[in-house]
Amino acid sequence: MNEEEPAFLEAEQVELLHRMSLERHGGQVGIRDRAAFDSAVMQPRNVWFYGQGDLFDVAAAYAFHVSQSQAFIDGNKRTGMSAALVFLEGNGVCVPEATDALYDAMIGIAERRMDRASVAALLRKVCRRSS
Repeated sequence: MNEEEPAFLEAEQVELLHRMSLERHGGQVGIRDRAAFDSAVMQPRNVWFYGQGDLFDVAAAYAFHVSQSQAFIDGNKRTGMSAALVFLEGNGVCVPEATDALYDAMIGIAERRMDRASVAALLRKVCRRSS
């Protein structure tokens, strides 16, 4: 990898994003499957350390795997996209306000119409690196 290792999100940070989402949008609190959650949060590291992509691919892994794992009782899609955007912002990428494209991507992941690579391509399109 040519780039410096990014600042990954820890499980506790993703759980905090989940709680914040539930406070704002409602839903039932709780993790349904801790092992699935832990696996989903580790997938972005695998993408990076096995040389499978750049920051946008790593962010897409947060969105995709947190959403697909269905580890939370409620709020999996919101938490997945929040984690992706917080990861990007924390690594020097400017992220947009919520857009229809981001919403549609999360629905696409949930309905299995969008894969991780498609999410990464969308994030590259709507986000930009800070100067």
